[in-house]
Amino acid sequence: MTIKDILVGLATRQDADPARDYALKMASHYRAHVTGLAYALAPDVPFSVYPAFVSGLAEEYRAQANKVVAGVRARFEQAARAAAVEHGFETRTCSVQSAIADFAFRLRTADLGVVMQHKAEEMDSFGDMFLESALFQAGRPIVVVPREFQGPFSLDRVLIAWDASLHATRAVAAAAPLLTAGATIEVYTAEEASKGSSLRGSALVQNLRRHGLDAVLAERQDRDIPEAILREIESFRATLVVMGGYGHSRFRQFVFGGATRLMLSRMPVPVLMAH
Repeated sequence: MTIKDILVGLATRQDADPARDYALKMASHYRAHVTGLAYALAPDVPFSVYPAFVSGLAEEYRAQANKVVAGVRARFEQAARAAAVEHGFETRTCSVQSAIADFAFRLRTADLGVVMQHKAEEMDSFGDMFLESALFQAGRPIVVVPREFQGPFSLDRVLIAWDASLHATRAVAAAAPLLTAGATIEVYTAEEASKGSSLRGSALVQNLRRHGLDAVLAERQDRDIPEAILREIESFRATLVVMGGYGHSRFRQFVFGGATRLMLSRMPVPVLMAH
């Protein structure tokens, strides 16, 4: 199947929204429908000896959040009309935790999700939880768009970060509708010199070629795999990266770092992830 149903999480903290723009360009390319989703995040009201005061503050906060979402909707619909893209808009007033779960649930009935890279200071809190929920709970791929991204929607040069893991395999399968004849696809493998195990990169290249795709293999050895991937993205001039998300446990990624966390903090181009 080709891409026909895109869910984009809209930014509510700034007017510029690279994820929105990328999703609309993708929808225009595939003649797909885009659903814009924005949350009016409301605080949980704690117990207080002054309930009327606390309730009033919470109501004022919700009103402001709804006002922000109204602006987000107006900008999204204006951009969608300008792009001549079939679109819809959905919103919900809820807590952060409810929004995190709700986005993953809604994503289950879309072809893929598009979200914007979060600020570095948000990566260990709301940003990571939102993306992790989508990756772990939705069963659908996610395209993460860099915060400052202004480039076109292009699939001319696709880099597959391949380590033969189940997560990378699922990412390649999820990206299949995006891999078209005429594009240059690089299967990139980077192994630690001390290990030297086979990642079957040539087998994946052969598989892609059997589908009529122009695929090449780039094999490297490096001590720092995440940094090696970033260097290869630049040298290959990739327009999209395909990779598995959180191949190790989230705890190990948090403590020791890893390709997923580094990519989420320093991605130069959009990245399609699956878990």
